Amino acid sequence: MENKFRMVLNRHILLLLVAICLTSCVLSVDEVRDSNRTVLVYIGRDNSLRSSSEEKIESLMKGWDGSNGHLIIYQDLYDSGSVLEEIYVDNGVKKTRLLDSHLEDNSASAAVFERVLRQVVSEYPADSYGLVLFSHASGWLPDATLSSPRSLETRALVQDNANWMSLRDFASVIPDGQFDFIVFEACFMSGIEVAYELRNKTNFILASSAEILSPGFKSIYETSTNELFRTPAGLETFARRAFEEVDAKQGELRSATFSLIKTAGLYELSYWLGASIDTSVVVNLRDVQHFDRYSYHLFFDFEDYFSRLLGSDADVAELQRLIANCVVYHAATPDFMPSSLGFEVKKHSGLTTYVRQSGFPYLNERYRELEWFKNVF
Repeated sequence: MENKFRMVLNRHILLLLVAICLTSCVLSVDEVRDSNRTVLVYIGRDNSLRSSSEEKIESLMKGWDGSNGHLIIYQDLYDSGSVLEEIYVDNGVKKTRLLDSHLEDNSASAAVFERVLRQVVSEYPADSYGLVLFSHASGWLPDATLSSPRSLETRALVQDNANWMSLRDFASVIPDGQFDFIVFEACFMSGIEVAYELRNKTNFILASSAEILSPGFKSIYETSTNELFRTPAGLETFARRAFEEVDAKQGELRSATFSLIKTAGLYELSYWLGASIDTSVVVNLRDVQHFDRYSYHLFFDFEDYFSRLLGSDADVAELQRLIANCVVYHAATPDFMPSSLGFEVKKHSGLTTYVRQSGFPYLNERYRELEWFKNVF
């Protein structure tokens, strides 16, 4: 009787071990299937861009086939709080799954961005992550200083009504090595100051030297969202298609200045530049290519400006080599909104830079806080 009991017990234990093994195998398969890339689309739409956000989401859904990872969207709705959703495909049908919601959210808060990022990473672990950020922005500049450069405000990236997120706050909540890429569907984000602040956070940055005209990347999402799950080749394809679409337009709408920046080469660039430039040289900024449509200028072409601070053709050639090591792709239309206080694009290196000017003491002081300034000047 005792032997029979032991035989039954051993058989149950064996079946239990088999079940555990099978369960473990299934989990490992799921992990392999799910651990490709997770892309977070972070939409700050509590501003004048609110009407175009839904169209972008629809385009993202059209342009993604549901394979090779996860597509997650956060948006702070104008009058009904925020939602975090997953776009997925069920039997060939595109659907959205609600993951989280909040009645009150400030999408321009670094704490909110950090909360969303942590949740996405926790619930959708992946081999790599990408970020698409859509909102108003003005590069590294403090809020309101683009149109009022003597302002004493302190925020610049992602707008939520009267609230803005600073570049430094944005960077501070992103873990080092978190993103394979960041796509800025936002204005003036190809600055060396932005790229350098994020150099340890992401491998690639897709951005614009000037403004991005509406409807932005809407139609490119419809055809090329899948490319965001292939990097860097897919990201360059995405950038090229975005530019080619704008370049094919007529009149004012034919205005674009896109670049794909590889952050790995930025430290070498900063180290060499800091040791090579002559900061005592006085440059006539009227002769330097700019990318903003104001009577004053805050965004200048990186190569055009810094080449004027070098002492030889060999140094200029080295600067060009180092820039080419950082800028994977760049393209610009011949003009940018020429009939709307725009400008001719004679030079476009794919990076911009702020130049300290006596008329903007507040900006000059804030500029000293940036990692780029600390490593070069």
